[in-house]
Amino acid sequence: MQKNLSLSIDIGGTSAKYAYVTADGKLTGKDFFPTSGLKNLDEFYQHLLPVIDKAIACGAVNVGLSCPGFIQSDGLCMGGVENLPYLKGVNIPEFLRQHNPSLKVSIMNDGTAAALGEYWLGSGQGSRVLLCITLGTGIGSALILDGRPYPGSHFQSGEIGYSDYSSSEEYLEINYSTLGILRRASELTGEQLDGFAFIQRIRDNDPCCLRLLEDWTETLGRILANNILMLDPDRVVIGGGISKQSDILIPLLEKHTNRQLPPQYRHLAEIVPARLANDAGLFGAVKPFYETGMDT
Repeated sequence: MQKNLSLSIDIGGTSAKYAYVTADGKLTGKDFFPTSGLKNLDEFYQHLLPVIDKAIACGAVNVGLSCPGFIQSDGLCMGGVENLPYLKGVNIPEFLRQHNPSLKVSIMNDGTAAALGEYWLGSGQGSRVLLCITLGTGIGSALILDGRPYPGSHFQSGEIGYSDYSSSEEYLEINYSTLGILRRASELTGEQLDGFAFIQRIRDNDPCCLRLLEDWTETLGRILANNILMLDPDRVVIGGGISKQSDILIPLLEKHTNRQLPPQYRHLAEIVPARLANDAGLFGAVKPFYETGMDT
């Protein structure tokens, strides 16, 4: 039986990934259960509880949860979970502690978990002021200061995806998340493009997709530049599936970000691709259990 073993669960709009994580950063037993087709909280718990019970039987003493939305310090999900509406107003850690009082449970926003994972074991190692941006269905972000997430006064910091907000149908991540770009590419080309097809068209010098890529990175570069001016990070980590195409994405982001900064601010923040890919949130969700001096 593994000493000080943690179960990590990364709840997403389509599925909840889970795995066991050890204090030295080893991840095993990765699996998932669906979330998108569930009708209510009871159905969610019907999938979650067997995972918890199995983990306890395997020796897990901690459960770390990564979840979209605005998460209060007491674990209450206040909102921001449009894809999983049954989680709004729910305190999952409290429910799990009632299910098993000896279990230590924590929960954090998924962007924060990804940033903590990258800080602990990925591209954020050694950074003092780390800004992490995740491009996917939405645009997630989090700020890590000296190894600690910055939650903001109302536990709502890091919502870069809502930048340029003008209405509930018009803000940054609607058109400039990876999902938004793929939707626009599909409309312009008349073909249903996934990420692989979009990248291949770029590598084949398709003019339509190249223009979209330029618009995408220029807009994201403007947002990054504004945040660099405000936060002065030493490193910006770009995560999400698209980060695997770092040879395409990172040079353009660097170019557009630095062009939209005053000269004295250019190239101060290193822009790098995430290293942990889709496992960053799994690592980050349990990172607090392995901090020096924390009783686990």
